[in-house]
This record gives sequence, C-alpha cells and structure tokens, in this order.
Amino acid sequence: MSGHDRLLIYFALACMWIGGYATGRGRWVHALVNWADWQVVYAHRRTLCFWIAVPIVLAAAAGLWLRRPRRTLANYRAWRARR
Repeated sequence: MSGHDRLLIYFALACMWIGGYATGRGRWVHALVNWADWQVVYAHRRTLCFWIAVPIVLAAAAGLWLRRPRRTLANYRAWRARR
C-alpha cells in the first residue's frame, strides 16, 4: 500500500465522517419547523413567536415546493377539494 492509497483512504473516511455528522445534525430542522408550525396554528398573532415562526413556515413550504412540486400541488388540490 503506497502513500497515495493511504491518503485516499483517509480522505474517504473523512468524507464519510463529515457526511454522517451533517446528516445527524439535520434533525434540528424538523424540530424547528414543527415548532414554527405549532406557533402559526395556535399562537396569537400579536405574539413575537408567531411573527418569528411565519418566515420559517414560508421557507419550509417553499423548500417543499421546490423539492417535490407535483406531490405538493396534488396535496394542495386534495386539500382544496375537502374544503
């Protein structure tokens, strides 16, 4: 095993560690969106928490629309049909 091969192995291990760390840290996004969703639905509109939560919910909705536009549109149409 040459020095170049060891360098590639170390680089691959570092990439796997960074990817695993980033994936594990992504859980806070779900918690933040859940908090913001609760604030928008149940908090009074005069509270500061409501106005902090509104841009978070809008950003989450925009991200969902960009990631899965057909599914999001189908869910919106089904919601409109139930009303």
